Amino acid sequence: MNSNSPLALADIAQRVRQARRDRKLSQAELGKRAGLSRMPVYRLEAGQDVSLRSLLAILPPLGLALRLDAAPTGPLRASDLAQTFAHLHASEDDDPGDGNP
Repeated sequence: MNSNSPLALADIAQRVRQARRDRKLSQAELGKRAGLSRMPVYRLEAGQDVSLRSLLAILPPLGLALRLDAAPTGPLRASDLAQTFAHLHASEDDDPGDGNP
Protein backbone atom coordinates (compact mmCIF):
# COMPACT_ATOMS: atom_id res chain seq x y z
CA MET A 1 0.00 0.00 0.00
CA ASN A 2 1.44 3.37 -0.94
CA SER A 3 1.06 6.48 1.20
CA ASN A 4 -1.75 7.79 -1.05
CA SER A 5 -4.00 4.75 -0.92
CA PRO A 6 -6.89 4.71 1.53
CA LEU A 7 -6.51 2.68 4.67
CA ALA A 8 -9.09 -0.09 4.92
CA LEU A 9 -10.61 -1.31 8.17
CA ALA A 10 -8.88 -4.66 7.59
CA ASP A 11 -5.51 -2.88 7.43
CA ILE A 12 -6.16 -1.11 10.72
CA ALA A 13 -7.25 -4.39 12.32
CA GLN A 14 -4.09 -6.14 11.17
CA ARG A 15 -1.79 -3.34 12.36
CA VAL A 16 -3.46 -3.10 15.77
CA ARG A 17 -3.40 -6.89 16.26
CA GLN A 18 0.28 -7.10 15.29
CA ALA A 19 1.28 -4.17 17.53
CA ARG A 20 -0.60 -5.75 20.47
CA ARG A 21 1.06 -9.11 19.92
CA ASP A 22 4.49 -7.49 19.54
CA ARG A 23 3.96 -5.96 22.99
CA LYS A 24 2.74 -9.31 24.34
CA LEU A 25 -0.55 -7.83 25.53
CA SER A 26 -3.86 -9.64 25.75
CA GLN A 27 -6.92 -7.90 24.36
CA ALA A 28 -8.12 -7.41 27.93
CA GLU A 29 -4.83 -5.83 29.01
CA LEU A 30 -4.82 -3.48 26.03
CA GLY A 31 -8.41 -2.54 26.79
CA LYS A 32 -7.47 -1.79 30.39
CA ARG A 33 -4.52 0.38 29.33
CA ALA A 34 -6.83 2.23 26.93
CA GLY A 35 -9.46 2.75 29.65
CA LEU A 36 -11.88 0.42 27.85
CA SER A 37 -13.19 -3.10 28.14
CA ARG A 38 -11.83 -5.93 26.00
CA MET A 39 -14.77 -5.73 23.57
CA PRO A 40 -13.69 -2.64 21.56
CA VAL A 41 -10.24 -4.20 21.10
CA TYR A 42 -11.81 -7.46 19.94
CA ARG A 43 -14.16 -5.65 17.56
CA LEU A 44 -11.38 -3.53 16.08
CA GLU A 45 -9.11 -6.55 15.54
CA ALA A 46 -12.02 -8.39 13.93
CA GLY A 47 -12.40 -5.56 11.42
CA GLN A 48 -15.72 -4.44 12.88
CA ASP A 49 -16.80 -0.86 13.48
CA VAL A 50 -15.69 0.81 16.68
CA SER A 51 -16.22 4.37 17.80
CA LEU A 52 -13.61 6.94 16.92
CA ARG A 53 -13.20 7.55 20.66
CA SER A 54 -12.32 3.87 21.19
CA LEU A 55 -9.89 3.83 18.27
CA LEU A 56 -8.14 6.93 19.57
CA ALA A 57 -7.89 5.35 23.05
CA ILE A 58 -6.47 2.04 21.75
CA LEU A 59 -3.68 3.48 19.59
CA PRO A 60 -1.42 5.25 22.14
CA PRO A 61 -0.74 2.19 24.36
CA LEU A 62 0.46 0.47 21.18
CA GLY A 63 2.70 3.33 20.11
CA LEU A 64 0.46 3.98 17.11
CA ALA A 65 -1.08 7.25 15.94
CA LEU A 66 -3.83 8.24 13.55
CA ARG A 67 -2.60 10.38 10.66
CA LEU A 68 -4.87 12.30 8.32
CA ASP A 69 -3.64 13.39 4.90
CA ALA A 70 -5.34 15.24 2.10
CA ALA A 71 -6.99 12.84 -0.31
CA PRO A 72 -5.44 12.69 -3.77
CA THR A 73 -7.35 14.59 -6.41
CA GLY A 74 -8.06 13.63 -9.96
CA PRO A 75 -9.61 10.59 -11.57
CA LEU A 76 -9.46 7.22 -9.87
CA ARG A 77 -7.01 4.88 -11.58
CA ALA A 78 -7.17 1.11 -11.87
CA SER A 79 -3.91 0.85 -9.91
CA ASP A 80 -5.55 2.75 -7.02
CA LEU A 81 -8.35 0.17 -6.91
CA ALA A 82 -5.89 -2.72 -7.13
CA GLN A 83 -3.92 -1.38 -4.15
CA THR A 84 -7.04 -0.62 -2.15
CA PHE A 85 -8.47 -4.12 -2.58
CA ALA A 86 -5.20 -6.09 -2.58
CA HIS A 87 -5.94 -7.37 0.93
CA LEU A 88 -8.93 -9.28 -0.45
CA HIS A 89 -6.73 -11.31 -2.76
CA ALA A 90 -3.96 -11.67 -0.18
CA SER A 91 -6.34 -13.31 2.30
CA GLU A 92 -7.36 -15.82 -0.36
CA ASP A 93 -3.69 -16.64 -1.01
CA ASP A 94 -3.06 -17.16 2.71
CA ASP A 95 -5.96 -19.64 3.14
CA PRO A 96 -4.53 -22.58 5.12
CA GLY A 97 -7.14 -24.90 3.64
CA ASP A 98 -5.77 -24.69 0.12
CA GLY A 99 -2.83 -27.00 0.76
CA ASN A 100 -0.20 -24.27 0.50
CA PRO A 101 1.99 -23.46 3.51
